[in-house]
Amino acid sequence: MPHFRDVKRTLSLEKREYPIKMQHAYPSVNIGWGAHTMVGNDAKALGMTNALIVTTGLKGTGIIEAIQGVLKHAGVASEVYAKATPNPKDYEVMEGAKVLGAGKFDGVISVGGGSTTDCCKAIKLVHSHDGQDVRSFEGAFKCTKKNKIPHLAINTTSGTGSEVSCFSIINHTDKMYKMALFDPNCTPSKSVNDPLLHQCMSQNLAAYTGMDALTHAVEAIASRLCVQSAYGPGLWAITEIFANLRQSSANRNNAKAIEQMVWAEMAAAYSFNSAGLGIVHSMAHAMGGLYDSPHGLCNAIALVDVCRLNLPACPERFAIMARAAGIDTNGMSDIKAGEKFIDMIQELKDDLGITTKFGDLGLQDKDLDSLSKFAAADICSEGNPMDIGFDNMRAVFKGCM
Repeated sequence: MPHFRDVKRTLSLEKREYPIKMQHAYPSVNIGWGAHTMVGNDAKALGMTNALIVTTGLKGTGIIEAIQGVLKHAGVASEVYAKATPNPKDYEVMEGAKVLGAGKFDGVISVGGGSTTDCCKAIKLVHSHDGQDVRSFEGAFKCTKKNKIPHLAINTTSGTGSEVSCFSIINHTDKMYKMALFDPNCTPSKSVNDPLLHQCMSQNLAAYTGMDALTHAVEAIASRLCVQSAYGPGLWAITEIFANLRQSSANRNNAKAIEQMVWAEMAAAYSFNSAGLGIVHSMAHAMGGLYDSPHGLCNAIALVDVCRLNLPACPERFAIMARAAGIDTNGMSDIKAGEKFIDMIQELKDDLGITTKFGDLGLQDKDLDSLSKFAAADICSEGNPMDIGFDNMRAVFKGCM
């Protein structure tokens, strides 16, 4: 027998999808009741003395006034740019970047949900690239310069997870679709999640954003990228969402349920930040771009149908999600367990009173081709566990009408 050193060996790499995974960084986060009262210290620690607050306005909540008061008490001046809208637009980003560049600001603070934080992220990128068109950042890793300015993200909704992610989703208003900007420079410098601020959400918004968080966890775990570190936080998020979303939506005074949804939405974001998403989000991006539809509601509409489509591609992962949701899967095949889990999602939707379809949001047959084209090309489609092309994307849209 020859010695091992005498055996000629060659290094070969078996062909496989995404052989190298990327684990993206998260910001430091303050979490808990009253955390917003510390944002003055947070801003000062980031070197801010004069901050531009980016927001949709949050009229009637008193949140912006409270944040400005806390900042002022800490010696941090602030001005408000309140022209961000749900499904933030490219021109809103460019206008915000001009406001930022024209003032003597040394920090940006987003106050609101995912739309506000996404808008602020994009404003920061444009500012750091000397006014470069926000559309040039569409796709992955398009930044060529580091951030010039720190970003404090104060989150007020329990869904998008934008306060801890490296994604920004912006409407391309000429082509009428949502662009995904994916870059480490999008990630906020510091984030705040105060359940007291989340409590200001309406019942419907709590339901929609909660379904968004559930979609993040489900799509991250099912993702063909197979980032295994995503499974822990994603599965925990699924457990907490099924245990608390009904109560959080139905009773906006249920402090325990509200707090658990804050933790769950953040855990789900930790999951998708590295594992990616799937075509539920691709479809929601297309609907949001063309009809300005609520993102969480669009995810809620498509989630069940897409899960049924994807189940055969990764039944073993649907089975572990079923167990996380509290289903006793003993004696069940993975497919059967997955079917039970998808039935639970439908039951949750029913209990939340979500009966809307894409047709109710304006989807018409004449738009199916363009929507399907944009969704199939969306960056999130790359993570979908089943191969998706134009034809089956169109079929899923049709089924959700």
